[in-house]
Amino acid sequence: MTLIQWFIFFLIIQVVHFLGTWKLYEKAGRKSWEAAIPVYNSIVLMKIIDRPTWWTILLFIPVVNLMMFPVIWVETLRAFGKKSTADTVLGVVTLGFYIYYINYTQEVTHIP
Repeated sequence: MTLIQWFIFFLIIQVVHFLGTWKLYEKAGRKSWEAAIPVYNSIVLMKIIDRPTWWTILLFIPVVNLMMFPVIWVETLRAFGKKSTADTVLGVVTLGFYIYYINYTQEVTHIP
């Protein structure tokens, strides 16, 4: 892949993240636009899920990020009260798209 293709891929991932989490950011007391800013959205998400900010670096390390994304998905669900085994399995099996379902259809509250 060329550098332009990587950049386009990165932007697509950012749009997918924004569309899937902007309401959750608001429910956590943040601004919805914070979900749209690349890298900054990861830092804010770490604050929302109460994890160290340096975990953001792990999201950009190849191979390590493949292990970190499912952890982040599950931690995001747990930060909004979705702690059952079914929620965990759905978060991982759907590759995080279960968060979309939670974002748009469930009335959840942030658990700090």
